[in-house]
Amino acid sequence: MIGFFLLLFVIELTFLYFISRLSIRELFYCLRIFFRSDKVVFIFITIIFFPGTVIHELSHFIVAIFLLLKVREIHIFPQFEKNFIKLGRVIYEKKDVLRGIIVGIAPIIIGLIIFFWISKLHIFFIENLWLKIFMFYLIFVISTTMFSSRQDLIDLGYLLPITIILIVFLYLFQIDLLGFLTQPKLIAVTVDFVYDVNVYLGISIAVHTVMLFFLFSVKKLFKS
Repeated sequence: MIGFFLLLFVIELTFLYFISRLSIRELFYCLRIFFRSDKVVFIFITIIFFPGTVIHELSHFIVAIFLLLKVREIHIFPQFEKNFIKLGRVIYEKKDVLRGIIVGIAPIIIGLIIFFWISKLHIFFIENLWLKIFMFYLIFVISTTMFSSRQDLIDLGYLLPITIILIVFLYLFQIDLLGFLTQPKLIAVTVDFVYDVNVYLGISIAVHTVMLFFLFSVKKLFKS
């Protein structure tokens, strides 16, 4: 059971990464149909994704502080550079690869925790329509902005050799990590978390799919 949920989690997270990138690109193109200025389009995109940007950068910041890494700069407001916009940025002192990876994937971890929290609110049973719409909007912006920057994703390439080293270390010193991880209570908590997160990853994918259908329809209408 847990193996199936974990596999589904990996598939959904991977698919969400690509479909969220596509959503941003198509949103940009559609906004350019109505606003000829790239800068105006950038401003609209910044406003739309601002809550997600704040969560993303604060995730980097909080985890870096927690791991005793010195944060030099944090920007949550956009910076325009020629024809490119940086929605946010955290510059911190990198001391080792492992902590760099953890800080790099912090927005994904925090995003998944927020999804788990949202699942406990049972948004489908919320009677307030505007609150329900806001929750779906929050799911959309978090699922779009929680993925790390290109450099953070490059750092993830170090994760495989680190994992191999950890496995060798556990084997040499006969540490029964598997026995700890297979405890019934821990498995039950993990299944509960992964199941709820999978549901909201699925909802995120559905929201992006509906949005893409709408954006493609708009492009086709105005190009015809």
